[in-house]
Amino acid sequence: MKKILTIVFAIAGFSLALAQGTGKVHGKIFSNFNYDSAQEQASFDITRAYFGYGHTFNDKLSAKVTFDVGGTGSTSFASTAYLKVAALKWKATDKLTINFGQVGLKQFKTQEKNWGYRYIAKSSQDQYKMGTSADLGFTADYKLMDMLSVDLTVVNGEGYKKKQEDAHMKTGFGLTITPNERLTVRAYMDAMNAADVEVDSVMTEVPSQTTTALFVGYKADKFRLGAEYNMQAGHDNEENMDYEITSVYGTYNLTDNMGVFARYDMVSSDEDGYADKNGDFMIAGLEYRPAKGVYLSANFRNNTAEDADAENQVYMNLQFKF
Repeated sequence: MKKILTIVFAIAGFSLALAQGTGKVHGKIFSNFNYDSAQEQASFDITRAYFGYGHTFNDKLSAKVTFDVGGTGSTSFASTAYLKVAALKWKATDKLTINFGQVGLKQFKTQEKNWGYRYIAKSSQDQYKMGTSADLGFTADYKLMDMLSVDLTVVNGEGYKKKQEDAHMKTGFGLTITPNERLTVRAYMDAMNAADVEVDSVMTEVPSQTTTALFVGYKADKFRLGAEYNMQAGHDNEENMDYEITSVYGTYNLTDNMGVFARYDMVSSDEDGYADKNGDFMIAGLEYRPAKGVYLSANFRNNTAEDADAENQVYMNLQFKF
């Protein structure tokens, strides 16, 4: 109830601010209908709802607040309401931009934008829990030249749905190359250490969690393609919890408001690694855009886990945003 009241008061405040012309309200809703052949089950669902407010103070400073409300199946929306973003953005110079607070992260933002169908399925790093899309801390972006930019991230590391659990931070560094308006190449690395633990009066070294990501994307007038390789060692600072993801995807626009898309993910680990994630994921579908901000998709998905039967699912997805 407390979270519901918080959101209600926030919406009221945003509406008042909008009426006074001091900012802009934004919202995004994901919903779907799906049929699972293995379970022989069908359901309607709203998987995510974002609602927020942005305000520009001057040409250097702006702020953004976004609530993330999600639920699926019998999960109550009241129990899954989170403050996702509460950040101050400072455009220090034409080349340097700094965000502070609960900030959106760049770990897989470029890949997610190139994939382009977040309302249908998360991008691979997000889907397989290699990182979170927002966290408490700061980010800095610096444009070295027209085709080259770097970004630095220092955050708690637990994500926006958890409080800081220790004194250790997650530090990340990214390099983005854009030789032209069509091609994007990105490399990213991060690390999060953890304190050693005492077991039976003996100090045991806890491994660092490290992530490495490589991405290449190409965008033309009618189509776009993307390929990425992601590797994480010591997931959740646990020994041998290592796994990697290879993901390729593409979309082709048949008309101005209709397109087709497909994606294939392969997740693998060493024999002693994060084996429960091993398997393949495939998705293909059609998207129709009847109006600006409204997206409809019919798609087919196949999950083939190494230690389970294959699952086939048919989805109808809807996104509308303002």
